[in-house]
Amino acid sequence: MRSALAVVALAASVTVAGAASPYTDADLTFLTHMIMHHEQALELCALVPTHSSREEFHRFARYVNDSQAAEIQQMQGLLRQAAERGATIPEHHMHGDPPMAGMLSKAQMTAITEAKGLDFEQLWLKGMMLHHQGAVDMALAQQEAQFRSGNQPWGVDVLVDDMLAVQRAEIDKMKTWLRQWR
Repeated sequence: MRSALAVVALAASVTVAGAASPYTDADLTFLTHMIMHHEQALELCALVPTHSSREEFHRFARYVNDSQAAEIQQMQGLLRQAAERGATIPEHHMHGDPPMAGMLSKAQMTAITEAKGLDFEQLWLKGMMLHHQGAVDMALAQQEAQFRSGNQPWGVDVLVDDMLAVQRAEIDKMKTWLRQWR
């Protein structure tokens, strides 16, 4: 599997009926990878209500779940728009363990799923911080490719900026809780 940076470096334009699409192959790959990445975050968030009794943690998990689900819908909409303009959407299947950089392995997901209380909270926070850092790394690589190429397609540019700001803030919050919840 290619690294996110290598994928984003592939900046060949997608051609639509002789005209350049606003989306590059790298943009489309970024969107499909990020959807798969966000789906794992939804799996993690679904565990919180049954594995932790901290109400603030429940609220945080709902917030992360809702924001990741909204971004998935936004990215799916951008992919539909690209497909309607004739772009071929790349198909990617989850292979490997972990399936891509910044995602948790099966063993990590199992450990989080089997833990309860403080053990769960610590594993979840550490896992979600790793997960979020993977999304930040992918977003930074996408942003760098956009700046290098001068192509900042509508929707993808703002999405990337938002991901960077929100996920960095969430990482900071989780670091604070890791220190506090010992």
